Amino acid sequence: MIRSRTIAAVRPRRHPLAPAVAQPSRAFSVRLFPPGPPSDPRGGRRASTSAANTDWLTWLKRATPLNMGTGDAAPTRKALVFAGLGSYPHTPQSPTTSSLDVWEKASEALLTPDATMGYFPDEMDEFAGLLQGGGGHGIRGWLRGWVEGRSLDELMARADVTASFILTSTIAILASEQERSGSPTLLPEGTKFLAGHGFVGTLTALVAAGRLDLQDGVRLARIYASLPPSPPGTGGSSSRFVTTALSGRSYHSLSSPSMFVPFDDPLAETPDEPERRRRAMQLILDEVHGLQHEWEFEGNRDWAEASIINSSKVLMVTGTYMAVEQLIDRLQSMTIANPVMDVKLPCPYHTKLMAHAIPKFAEVLNRAYFSPAKEGGPIILDPITTRPLCGPPSTALLAQLTQQLRWHKTLTRLHAQPAPPIDQYLTVGRGAKGLGIMLRGELSKRPEGAPPLTVDAFGYTDEPPVHYRSRPTRPVIHADV
Repeated sequence: MIRSRTIAAVRPRRHPLAPAVAQPSRAFSVRLFPPGPPSDPRGGRRASTSAANTDWLTWLKRATPLNMGTGDAAPTRKALVFAGLGSYPHTPQSPTTSSLDVWEKASEALLTPDATMGYFPDEMDEFAGLLQGGGGHGIRGWLRGWVEGRSLDELMARADVTASFILTSTIAILASEQERSGSPTLLPEGTKFLAGHGFVGTLTALVAAGRLDLQDGVRLARIYASLPPSPPGTGGSSSRFVTTALSGRSYHSLSSPSMFVPFDDPLAETPDEPERRRRAMQLILDEVHGLQHEWEFEGNRDWAEASIINSSKVLMVTGTYMAVEQLIDRLQSMTIANPVMDVKLPCPYHTKLMAHAIPKFAEVLNRAYFSPAKEGGPIILDPITTRPLCGPPSTALLAQLTQQLRWHKTLTRLHAQPAPPIDQYLTVGRGAKGLGIMLRGELSKRPEGAPPLTVDAFGYTDEPPVHYRSRPTRPVIHADV
């Protein structure tokens, strides 16, 4: 009891609460948090939610963890387009230390044997002299000057070297841009897809993605362009075959209503005119198939195929000279297509006429080492299947010999979706300029209201167009095929 009284005696009395005194608010650094929302002119609330004052939305967006303190927009989602063997080769300008290193590695690889792959630098003595030079001081990056001072016929007379040049020039452009921008990878930021035209273009995509060494890439490109155009012992030469670009005489499409967009989607095409939907491209393909039945029945050696479909209005026909001429006459008499130009290629690629080269070339591809795809890396598109490249790259590359190159459908799968996975196509190097022109034409046919999608040059600037007084008739010229 005495203890309880003592505690009660020393217990302080409770005093009435005094009015609260406003304490100064803590000042946070703007580096940690964005500035507060704008004050409401009517007082009371800190921000207005009325339709006339919605700045609070911007403030909330800046305050989110993903954007706080940065303010940078997400990088543009890109698809890089690489030129193939049919592109006109150009020497990249403004070289950098990184690009010159690429040229030196490629030049040396072409002159160095690789027993693992089965590569031997046959018929490369003239270039070996450039590398050695007088007194041992030669031109290490001799491949960079390959196209200078040479005509188109001279370049295609050595299509093996030209194919290696096209691959190397594209990688050199990427290396230059990487050095200028300080990017940690060879590909620009935001790259989601890689699309290469044909064998050389797909090979370039594999090198750019880090799945194939540059040295192995240029060797494979040279072997591909050095394959015999006909079976050994038959006496056939490249002059026996021809590749011709054809263009439909009217607006046309490769397929009926889009298979990539739901029919009830507002972006889907509406088949309002059924007869108009049967366009010239399908008529051309029907005539090709019809003549193939005739050639098989006759049992002669004439043959032609629609080897490459570049756009909804342009395709390439490859085969023996007489078969291609017969096909052109048939299409012109039906007024559904016209020949545009003959394309110089060393072999009748993308047709069954190259079946004889499959066994030997398969051995070469199986010896090459391809790294597995990197997690989170760009998707390489297969222009044969029109799908992402899956499985061994050697199998996909081997199919380029005899299977049709469906370039148009490969890219259509990207930009025809209601919500495309990309915002921009980048055509890498001047050699891919023709592919960009065709691509812009296809994008112009997209329905109104489709998400914006651009086609831009990468690694070069467009030159003013050259105007001709008259249009040439079926010139023998090199084009993007």
